[in-house]
Amino acid sequence: MMPPVQTDLMREKHSTEHGEGRGRLSPQREALLQARIKDLSLRLAGTPLERHIAQLHAELEARGISFKPQCYLSDEWGCPSGVPVIGLPFYLADPNLLSIEADLGGGAESEAEILMYLRHEAGHAFNYAYRLYESEEWLRVFGDYSRPYRDDYKPQPFSRRYVTHISGWYAQKHPDEDFAETFAVWLTPGSDWAKRYQGWGALRKLQYVDETVKRLGRTEPLVSLNTPDFTTEEMEGTVLDHYRQRELDEKVDVELRNAFDQSLEDIFEGPGEAPVRAETLVRAERQRLMALVSQYSGVGRGAVRALVDHLLERTSDMNLTLHPDDSREAICRLVSLVTVLSMNYLYTDRFFEE
Repeated sequence: MMPPVQTDLMREKHSTEHGEGRGRLSPQREALLQARIKDLSLRLAGTPLERHIAQLHAELEARGISFKPQCYLSDEWGCPSGVPVIGLPFYLADPNLLSIEADLGGGAESEAEILMYLRHEAGHAFNYAYRLYESEEWLRVFGDYSRPYRDDYKPQPFSRRYVTHISGWYAQKHPDEDFAETFAVWLTPGSDWAKRYQGWGALRKLQYVDETVKRLGRTEPLVSLNTPDFTTEEMEGTVLDHYRQRELDEKVDVELRNAFDQSLEDIFEGPGEAPVRAETLVRAERQRLMALVSQYSGVGRGAVRALVDHLLERTSDMNLTLHPDDSREAICRLVSLVTVLSMNYLYTDRFFEE
């Protein structure tokens, strides 16, 4: 059994049971959290995902690709290594699960983001379907496919050797991700990639995709295997187990104590000096702050979340306050602080030096 983890929803439940007035969980949500995922009988059919997948297939066809990767529901976005199929997160198939993802997962994907991820995974699938990664040309353009994956990769923000698509400079993670991101940019309707990336080193990669599709797009794939990796029918854990495990996987232990109290005092007013609690503003902007800093810094959400939650806790403990008219400036300064500290963590593996 996994050890208890204080997720946002569990904190909400705890505060309710102790009379802190945030409202009890509805019976429907409580039951859904405790349900085994395999027992939810989730399907792609009849959901908005069908429309998004149909759009992906239409985009592939319009760009001269007859291959249409099959899709299935899984625990996360993915394409099993070497297998040209696409896994989509299970929570996208149910509006109630999507609401839980918004609360516990740091924000659910928008329709635009779903299409971005589908195009990215289609890049993996095309790569595997035609075994492009085995060719010498692919190796020259993208690098060694057999290179180990590293979750703690250190991207170079705004490098022109790579396209920009998924946040966090994801193309820099691994040659396979570089190809998938390049393919996604090439596939996106209206991307005008030749003009957008003129003068970039990434342009050669886009040209490779364009030339390869013209050569292979209407031919039969070399790999027809369509076995999914991990389907919802195999997911024995509950919905709450899923989020507990995600929080454990992303958890970054930090011992910051009062390291940034002075910075927070520079941003906000002291106790009783202004009418609004600063904690209210930080809590309201928490998810957007994490998303923006992760997007532009390339720092993992776990590390950014740990930092933001520490600053939120200190803001509360110190009873800092805020004048409503100063909210915009305060958020700008807070974003700057979190970004600088996150970049420091990215390149030194610590938020500050003793």
